[in-house]
Amino acid sequence: MSSISHKSDDPNNPNQNKSESYEESGRDSRTPLLHTLGIFVKEPVSGKVKTRLGTEIGCEESARLYELFVKDLTARFQPLSERLIMGYSPSSSSAKRWVESLFVPGRSPSPADSRTKIETWPQPQGELGERMSAYFEHAFAFADTESAVLIGSDSPTIPAEYVQQAFEWLYRKDCVIGPSADGGYYLIGLRIPCEELFKDICWSRPGVLLQTVEKIKKAGLSLKLLPVWYDIDSKDDLQMLKGHLSALEISGDEDIPRQTHQWVLNWNTAR
Repeated sequence: MSSISHKSDDPNNPNQNKSESYEESGRDSRTPLLHTLGIFVKEPVSGKVKTRLGTEIGCEESARLYELFVKDLTARFQPLSERLIMGYSPSSSSAKRWVESLFVPGRSPSPADSRTKIETWPQPQGELGERMSAYFEHAFAFADTESAVLIGSDSPTIPAEYVQQAFEWLYRKDCVIGPSADGGYYLIGLRIPCEELFKDICWSRPGVLLQTVEKIKKAGLSLKLLPVWYDIDSKDDLQMLKGHLSALEISGDEDIPRQTHQWVLNWNTAR
């Protein structure tokens, strides 16, 4: 675990326990609680990321495009939470350096330009569900965490307002999900950790959302749903993305992934 900006609280401190009341913990009830946003990212190595897309447009191109997805997401979403956890994979020194390079002062985004606490966190070994569960356990290990949201990095156009809405709903609901068009979800937010939501799920299958909702119901958690959104996994998805970004630009929408947009504008669909 590595911190890019100073943090006074230690998630490994056994004296910090969010489940305790303020009276039990001795913590001042006026202590501000934080919204925590996690983004799961992969080091953009050719042939290791966006492999399905790479078979259609080339591995170098797909890796470069994926890196722009990540840069745009971090630039757009960094201001939306008080703590940003960049969960990177693989847990190598090169992947860690790449994530840290996204936040070099003078570039966008930069910790010098925001009050957000930024942390790099290596995803542990295991299947996706185990890694997601570990993220929420880690996020809630900070005693000042009010709620935690997790997104992936395959949807560069997720509206910032969806993330903001998730945090708002988590004041009143236990869980928020943003369903994706492929049967999974692009966002999940929790008010408390619940590892059962991530167990025995057939990941990367169309039934992920259905299985997850069944587990939410079984656990007795309250739920709110965001609008359906989409991932970019194929050349057809890219063509749709190009049209969507053009429409957003013409409509005057300012919440656009600008580096991704520039790449897509220059992309030759005939290649």
